[in-house]
Parts: sequence; structure tokens; C-alpha cells
Amino acid sequence: MGRLQDKVVIITGALGGQGQVAVRRFVEEGARILASDLAPRANGEVAALAKAQPTVVAYAGGDLRDATVIEKIVRTAVKRFGRIDVLYNNHGIMVGKPFLDTTAEELDELLAVNLRAPFLLSQAAARVMAKQGGGSIIHNSSVGGIVGFPTMAAYGASKGGLAQLARSMATDLVGYGIRVNAICPGVVDTAMPRRYVKDLEDKEGAFKQMAAMHLMNRLAEPIEIVNVALFLASDEASYMTGAVIPVDGGLTAI
Repeated sequence: MGRLQDKVVIITGALGGQGQVAVRRFVEEGARILASDLAPRANGEVAALAKAQPTVVAYAGGDLRDATVIEKIVRTAVKRFGRIDVLYNNHGIMVGKPFLDTTAEELDELLAVNLRAPFLLSQAAARVMAKQGGGSIIHNSSVGGIVGFPTMAAYGASKGGLAQLARSMATDLVGYGIRVNAICPGVVDTAMPRRYVKDLEDKEGAFKQMAAMHLMNRLAEPIEIVNVALFLASDEASYMTGAVIPVDGGLTAI
């Protein structure tokens, strides 16, 4: 039996580089998955898993800034699988821009996607978990929510808020048997940092600079973040709640 045998898990941002890995690994550990992302239909590994194992993987697409989409995701998970044991708020967007050049619209979008959506989705999922007697909620924050970086004021504010949300939710939900924790990755080798440097002349140099920020002098592989989420989702983490965990190759140690 897997570490998540028969647990029902909602994973957002499921079609990204880290999300696809998360869906696969959680399935390998015995979970049943309601995957979600912006796209109306699944793709990649998620689509293949949903086709091969329709009783194990389902997909519900839509924009999490829309409250009706949040309701649909939770409703679909309960309808398909009967319960919700884990919510992995894995989605997020990045804007890298100097503080003085960041627009109100960019700030609003970051807060809506990175903070408001996890808040409301967690609220909806936690109401289901509370009736069941417990569960685990995991937020994908960032070291940018712990450490100040140039051109990352708005992004850092959204991710810092998400880390603090984990702490505050943990205190409110402990009486319901719901654990809440946040992971703060360093730079992960996915499409997101590649989009961040796409307009730079020296993309290779930018990636070397990113790697050099970490004590281990490299970017994280998606699986290295997913493994921590897997642990937090499992009963092995039964004494962990309210934690904000850097998984950053030593970035915050330097």
C-alpha cells in the first residue's frame, strides 16, 4: 500500500511542470486525484493518467479567481470520490518588476491568484474536511515570501501572505483535525523561471545567477518539491501544522 492509499487529493496548477509530477507521484502512492488548472481539458501526464485510470484521476479546469470554479472543483471531488483528504494549492503566477514600475493591476492579479484563490479554495475544502474529522492543506509559497529579492515586491507580498495564511489557518483549524503547512521552494527548474528570463539577452547567464543564489549551486528539480508535499499530505507528518518550510537548496542559509 502507498503512503496516500485511498486519500482524495485536490491538486491545483496540475498541468505545470511541478503539477504534472505531483499528480503522477501522488497516484503512485495510492491517492485519488482531482486535478485542476486553467485549461478546460487536461494534457500531458495528467491527461494520460485520467484516460488510463478514470476512477483514480479526474480533471476540472477553470480560473480560480472565479468563485464558481472553486465551488465546481470541491463539488466534483466530493461527487467523484466521496470526500477530500488533502488540498495541495500548487498553482501560482510570477511577475518580476521593480517596485516603482509595478502597476496596481499587476499587484491585484498576483494577490488574486497567489493568495485570494488559495484562501477561498482552502475554505471550501476545509468545510468538507471538518465534517469528515480532518485533513491536510498544503500551500506552495516561495522563498520569495521569506526573503526580499529585487524586482519581486508584489510577488513576494503574495507569497509571504500565503506563508502567513498557513500559520493562521493552522491555529483556526487544529480543532477540526486539519493540518496546514506551507512549502517555500527556491527556484525550481520549470517553465515559470524560463518565462521570467525569456526577454533577457543572456538567458544562460541569468540561469547561472539563479543557481548561484542557492548553497547547492543549482535549481531544484520539481520532484524535490513534490516529495515534501507528499510527506505533508501523508500521515507521516501527523505532528506538523503551521510550519513554513524552505526547500531551497540552502538559499536561506547564505
